Amino acid sequence: MPYPKHFPNDCPPSECDIASGEFYRYIKNQKPCPEDFLSWREENPEKECPKGTSECQACGVSIYLSLDDAKKLSRRVAYFRNKKIAKGTLSDELGRIKNTPSNVGKSHYTWWIPENKEPWKVFEPIDDNQENSNKK
Repeated sequence: MPYPKHFPNDCPPSECDIASGEFYRYIKNQKPCPEDFLSWREENPEKECPKGTSECQACGVSIYLSLDDAKKLSRRVAYFRNKKIAKGTLSDELGRIKNTPSNVGKSHYTWWIPENKEPWKVFEPIDDNQENSNKK
């Protein structure tokens, strides 16, 4: 499966899992679109990676297995407060994932998306009230 040319060698790492399952991702728009699935590296091509982040991880995008962990992020980090959360179901043709726990939650994953894929098409914004009522 070909990955973007800006990915370093051996990225995604060999110990990654095949993408599968339901995950949550922050989006900027009402409906998911391509710009919502840019990696940190794509958004910051000239910057050095943040401390503690490898170049390979910077080429992936953040997703959460737990809705609660995703919501914690918006409570802790102002940058995410005006964003929406979308839910999507990943499958093997959508790349590789690796659990990369963060200080916000253990369910943080890095997702490496292959070239010529349209990940925004498998995500939908969640209705927070509907998600809460499904838990009852």
